[in-house]
Amino acid sequence: MLKKDLLKSLVLLPLIAFFILLFTIPNHAFDKRENREERKKQKLEELQEQFQWWPTDAMPGPVQDPERGGYWWWPEEPGKIEPWGNRGYVYVYKMIFDYQEDELPPPEPKELRPSLLIKKIIRNVKIYFDFDKYNLREDAKVILNDAIRVLNRNLEASILITGNCDIRGPESYNKKLGRNRAESVKKFMLENGIAENRIKIVSRGKLDAVAPVTDIVGMQKDRNAQFMIAEVQEIMLPSPGKAKEMQAEQIGEETFLIEKEEIIESEIKVSTKEYIIQKDDTLSKIAQEQLGRASRWKYLYELNKDRIKDPNKLKVGQKIIIPIE
Repeated sequence: MLKKDLLKSLVLLPLIAFFILLFTIPNHAFDKRENREERKKQKLEELQEQFQWWPTDAMPGPVQDPERGGYWWWPEEPGKIEPWGNRGYVYVYKMIFDYQEDELPPPEPKELRPSLLIKKIIRNVKIYFDFDKYNLREDAKVILNDAIRVLNRNLEASILITGNCDIRGPESYNKKLGRNRAESVKKFMLENGIAENRIKIVSRGKLDAVAPVTDIVGMQKDRNAQFMIAEVQEIMLPSPGKAKEMQAEQIGEETFLIEKEEIIESEIKVSTKEYIIQKDDTLSKIAQEQLGRASRWKYLYELNKDRIKDPNKLKVGQKIIIPIE
């Protein structure tokens, strides 16, 4: 009997040890991983406090690292305005080369052009516009008033406004519409005491639009003025030219600046209503009456392709969707 009990113990002991290891190793590994993440975070915070970067027009200009999003800057020729900056890898939120290119003649090779360095994000805000409009909605004004309070508490911060449009219409028209949307935000800021030298504008037109014409909520999101309350510095940099295509190599020590951003958006205000096709109706006639322009019949057709087989042969009594934008 004693031998049987001993044999049972010998069999059970490895199993007990296995289950103890099974439940303790993951916790131990998790604790080690958590401590490692905490140490990494602490190190990054220390680096952030030490981080300093003196922008310069020394050449060649900074080149973005496509994998990590930061910039390599290893100038070999001193600049005319600021001879040198630090060299190596730095991480900033964003860099906008030649941000006034729409207002200036085409650059000469290596010509110094106004560029923006966005060093620290305080708040990231997006307000939406109705279709083909650039006047501010009431829900947007509430957000803008809050942004003004933030700007008044952060006197070193600037506001960078980007005007955007949805995918419809020619690029030249949307470029102007995007600028008008950005200008309407700027006008509101000026009227509420923000100094003009703290405000910068970029129009992207429909370059960043992603929603198809059948996605009315997505297109609402594409019709926006997005702006960052941030520490923004205007610097003179050589026109990027082929520099954007250069491959970056790791040089020196890495320094990271970690940004925390708060994103605020205004309301989505789009919906649809049903319309019952009447006798003698055409899509052009419906578009004129419901959307204000007969030329928008193609848009109506795109939205209702699952209901309308032939845009030239509408069925009386059929229900279609009319967008309210």
